[in-house]
Amino acid sequence: MSPRRGKLAERNSTEPSKLVSQIKRLKTRVRNLQSELAESVPKTELEALRETLQAKVSDMEIKLCRYVPKEEADILRIRLRDLESKLAESIPKLEAESRIGELQARLSESKNETNALKEKVARLESKLAEYARSHIEGLEEVPTIKPPTEEKLSELTSA
Repeated sequence: MSPRRGKLAERNSTEPSKLVSQIKRLKTRVRNLQSELAESVPKTELEALRETLQAKVSDMEIKLCRYVPKEEADILRIRLRDLESKLAESIPKLEAESRIGELQARLSESKNETNALKEKVARLESKLAEYARSHIEGLEEVPTIKPPTEEKLSELTSA
């Protein structure tokens, strides 16, 4: 074997093993690139998604401008709690109106009773006054005994 041929033979035997390892590396790289490609999003789809999200952000910013600031909302919540506690302590309007109606009816009855009693008292006073007058008149008609005068006393004693 010539020295030249030995190098060629040696090169030929090592070349296929290098090629096989290169092919394996390339196949692995192709598989990795394919999996990356499968997991990636096309640029046009990404741009469309970006525009959609930007539009949503703009809409939310507009809506946010319409909302009440947190401090004001807290004040309104406190006021709402106060009103709810007052409401819890109050009675419903219909119930109150019903109760007022009952009380007014009782008041009206009391006034009627008062008026009836006033009339009765007036009648009794009138009867009493009439009785007193007739009694006084009766007393005035009865002869009153006058105390004896000195003359009468001396006549009575001398006789």
